[in-house]
Amino acid sequence: MYYYIFDIKKCKKKSQVEAIKDYLVGLGISGEFTFISSAQNAEELTELGLKRGYSTIVAVGADDLINSVANKMIGRAEAMGIIPLQASNSMLTLLGSSDWKEAAETLRFRRIREMNIGKTGSGEHFLTSLNLGIKSPMEITLEFKDFIAQAWVKDLIISNYHPEIEKLSPEFLDVVVESTKKEDSSIFKVFKSFFGPEIKTNENNMSLIRARSFRIFSKKPIPLMSENKIIAKTPQLVETSDEILRLIVSKSSG
Repeated sequence: MYYYIFDIKKCKKKSQVEAIKDYLVGLGISGEFTFISSAQNAEELTELGLKRGYSTIVAVGADDLINSVANKMIGRAEAMGIIPLQASNSMLTLLGSSDWKEAAETLRFRRIREMNIGKTGSGEHFLTSLNLGIKSPMEITLEFKDFIAQAWVKDLIISNYHPEIEKLSPEFLDVVVESTKKEDSSIFKVFKSFFGPEIKTNENNMSLIRARSFRIFSKKPIPLMSENKIIAKTPQLVETSDEILRLIVSKSSG
């Protein structure tokens, strides 16, 4: 029933792998244990588990492994589980688990959350959020369905789920733009007068835009990062997935 994909590099030591296995056996949710390697990556192992008829594919690792497994689980009837190892706080909050033991307990109860997730035009998915991989402000263009916005950007968050950003609709991404000066954020204020509550701005040069999809452009390619992994580079289409991911979460899931 359960098919586990481990990123052994995220284990603090080799004994942690055996500790996790033993814990799962004790919970009565043992299964087949696999490990990513140079010979088989996470997506290939996920496809193998699905072909073998497992109803639950579990990513055991950090955000990069989790997103890779999600690439193959989106739109599937099978459920995806997560045992986080060195995962982001956003991922832990989404799961409603503070550590791998709590996450293992959650698997046993199989509380399913059906959710849209983020998707790039290059086919990469993300459960939580993306950031720009920049060290200094850059000029960014965001092209939405009904308007285009430009600003010198210090930071940008593209959120499918973020514990500090209130998500009003599961079918929308939340785009938070931190511009370098008030003159830039005033661009978004003008748009707000036309598009109502879709765009929000504040006195700290922060603008929030909610949209199903948009394109992001820059003068030179910029990485879009999920934690420490590059998901895609600009220019890029970013959107919510049309299909649903069936994710196992706890009752306290964010």
